[in-house]
Amino acid sequence: MTYSRLFLLLPLAFVAACGVSPPKSPMEQRARLAAAAELAAQQCAGYAGGYSGAQRMKQDANENITAARELGADDAVLAKARSDVKSTFDTASVFSSKQEACNQLVSQVAWHSN
Repeated sequence: MTYSRLFLLLPLAFVAACGVSPPKSPMEQRARLAAAAELAAQQCAGYAGGYSGAQRMKQDANENITAARELGADDAVLAKARSDVKSTFDTASVFSSKQEACNQLVSQVAWHSN
C-alpha cells in the first residue's frame, strides 16, 4: 500500500475509533430520534420540504421527547443525544458535504419516525 493511500485511510480509522455508540435502550433511541429531528429542522429545512417540512420535524421531535421522557429520559439523556447526533452530523458534513449530511439525516428521521 502506498503512503498516499495510507494517509487517506487514517482519518477514516480515527472517525471509526471515535464514533458514537448505538442507542442501548428504547429511551435512548427515542431521545436520539428527537435530537435528529430537531437538528434536521434547524439545519436542513431546505432539504426537507422547507418551512412545512421543518414544522413536521419539530412536531416529530416533540413527540419523541415526550416518549423518551415517559421511558425515563431526563435532561442529561436528551443533552447527550443532541451531542451525539450533532457530532455524527458534523463528521458526515466534513467527509461529504452539508447537503449530503442533511440528506442522510432527513432520510433517517423520516424512516424511523412513526
